[in-house]
Amino acid sequence: MFFAGKKVLGIDVGASSIKMAELNVGRKGTVMSSFASIPTPADAVQNGEIVNPEAIAHCIVSLVEELGTKRTKGAIGMSGAGVIVKKITMPRMEAGLIGEQLHWEAEQYIPYDVNEVNLSYELLEGSNSADSMDVLLIAAVQESVFRYAEAVELAGIECYLVDVNGFALANAFEANYGVIGGEVVTLMNIGASATNFVVVENGEVVFCRDIPVGGNTYTNEVQRGLGISREEAEGMKISACTGLEVPPEVISIVQNTHDLVVDEINSSVDFFLNTSNASTINRGFVTGGCTRVPGLVEQLSKIVAFERMNPLLRVRCDEKTMSRDYADQIRDFASVVVGLGIRQVGDS
Repeated sequence: MFFAGKKVLGIDVGASSIKMAELNVGRKGTVMSSFASIPTPADAVQNGEIVNPEAIAHCIVSLVEELGTKRTKGAIGMSGAGVIVKKITMPRMEAGLIGEQLHWEAEQYIPYDVNEVNLSYELLEGSNSADSMDVLLIAAVQESVFRYAEAVELAGIECYLVDVNGFALANAFEANYGVIGGEVVTLMNIGASATNFVVVENGEVVFCRDIPVGGNTYTNEVQRGLGISREEAEGMKISACTGLEVPPEVISIVQNTHDLVVDEINSSVDFFLNTSNASTINRGFVTGGCTRVPGLVEQLSKIVAFERMNPLLRVRCDEKTMSRDYADQIRDFASVVVGLGIRQVGDS
């Protein structure tokens, strides 16, 4: 979307892990042929953004070696404060004039110098009139974009595309569930440090933002509540997620933290409904490692009827290289990297 340059490597850099996948898109469907992940180096990603490209590049090299891939181009996803996505209304004009006009429109909506951001847009078809048109403005701070690209290039991979994680999530959803017409659908990828929150109508992304809650929210609350080290708190959270026995105090803290997380997400739901023509969100799909926290999905369903998103529903795994058990293990973590991996040279 911002750094475009037939098959690519999908690279998802998260706060807790870096994922890489190879996918093949053909007439008989889409197949994931390989997947690997590695822990993200400490402090290499802060507030959802890469701050140490060299450390990330080292991890990408390790993943390339693990996969044994021959691919030379990569698509990487970005998120964080350096990305702003906003639906705006503009006077109707010819497509060739939108880019120039968008530069002036962006000055009203983004808190950065417009000369220091990369601008892109999606023309929305849903509620256009004869005199106006709805456009999804996408802005990314150039410095942030180049740090993502740099991490890929330092690993010896050509950075073909820097995408927005929320759009990659929507891409993976459509590949597996198709276009759901006549309904407003929200997608959420709840990761370690943040939640990618996306709303889709008739196959179009109409709203996209990051919410600063995720798995680390639970770790922080367990650490604070029990007065233990972060490593101990993270271990207890993981034990709770995998069904191992943990002290009753941990269960209580986790349940109380649900309220904090759900409130933050509900605020974004309310914000979308209050700033759009939609009267409700009909369905929700949720994914990400944090969905394994016991009881979270059930609590979220008090807001919207959520179900777990499966990025490997129609995207098949190559049985020669990936077992069904392995696919089950990775599907909660694979949505964004699937959405990136099905990009092909020529996409924008």
